Amino acid sequence: MDPAQIPNESEFNHPGELAHQLESLPQTERAELWASISVEDRGAAIPYLHDEIKAALLEEASLEELQDLTENMAAGDVADVLDLVSVDIAQDVVDNLSEEFQEQVRESLSFEDDQVGRWLRHDGYRYSATRTVRQVLDNIKRKGFPAYTDRVFVISRDDRYRGAIAMSSILEANDEVQLKELQLISNDHTFDPNANISDVTAEFRKVHFISAAVVDQQGFYLGRITAEDAATILQDSADHQLMSMAGLDEEDDLFSPVLSSAKRRALWLGINLLTALLASYVIGLFEGSVQQLVALAVLMPIVASMGGIAGSQTLTIVIRGIALGRLNSKNTRTLLFKELGVGVLNGILWASVVGALAFLWFDNLMLGVVIAAAILINLLAAALAGMIIPVVLERLDLDPALSGSVVLTTVTDVVGFMSFLGLATLLLL
Repeated sequence: MDPAQIPNESEFNHPGELAHQLESLPQTERAELWASISVEDRGAAIPYLHDEIKAALLEEASLEELQDLTENMAAGDVADVLDLVSVDIAQDVVDNLSEEFQEQVRESLSFEDDQVGRWLRHDGYRYSATRTVRQVLDNIKRKGFPAYTDRVFVISRDDRYRGAIAMSSILEANDEVQLKELQLISNDHTFDPNANISDVTAEFRKVHFISAAVVDQQGFYLGRITAEDAATILQDSADHQLMSMAGLDEEDDLFSPVLSSAKRRALWLGINLLTALLASYVIGLFEGSVQQLVALAVLMPIVASMGGIAGSQTLTIVIRGIALGRLNSKNTRTLLFKELGVGVLNGILWASVVGALAFLWFDNLMLGVVIAAAILINLLAAALAGMIIPVVLERLDLDPALSGSVVLTTVTDVVGFMSFLGLATLLLL
């Protein structure tokens, strides 16, 4: 890259913009931009980078550079960086942190990256119930006002959580009033550090609060989680689902090396080949029928395609419902009947259309009836499979987005070919 083309640090108003620029560059140009920016800007941008790109940029980093990069990071972000380096280097980085920050980082490292504890923020304001409003405001003015601060957290003398008070209540109160005299937020939510972060995100979507306390099972206040964290998790989840549908969840880097990308995609292509061979085997069972009536070969793709699209629609709806926490054991049956109803109506509609077209095309009424029946059968099977597959995969702790589409395609292809060719063999030959 021409040095004149390297963006100036002042062009980025937010670390996320710098991270976006880094992810948008081929690897050589990315390395040049990375080398041209200050350690402070690198450290600020790292939390916004995908893990694959983050790992590549940190691969050659020295211990001293890692210490400089993590100096101003939040504990959870430091933990994410340390997950990408060797155990020995990670230990050396932690050993050089301040005693208080060491404890926070070790606490973050004790949780998985999908648990609330990994996302814990220690910048929320917590005060004893006997503190006065004046003391609270003076403390906030002295320390600064962290983003997404809509409340202060009230604790007992032994750090047990007692509730939260809205900042608006504090600003409106008399200076000498103690916090215990102010009204606590009535719809206050707290989260366990071991909870799944996706469940927390779902709560943020429902309640629309800005921050919430994280409290352990003994009632001790540990920190907070914010709407920014929830938005980040939602975006990550959306990216994950989109990439997983094509088996590309690990390929975060648009400009990753050809060989590594080819290896990742080869496995997925191999899995799809196996499903295609199964569908071909079903067709082979009716080889004689296809040879006797060429129209069957012409119309077969229509049956499979209609089922595949209908199934994908149901699959997408169900996976989204699971991801947002809207689908549960109480409403699964209702959604199943709804999707079957949609399958029946669309099946009748498009079976009639395709059947009529087949009749006009080949001047064979029974052929039109056969393909119409096959499409209706396949759309019902697609609705049933699109509903059941992700639910079963979820209960088996498998990612529905990653493997659901492959299983669904196999079902709709096999059922579509079997019903169409089977009916044709029985009724036409």
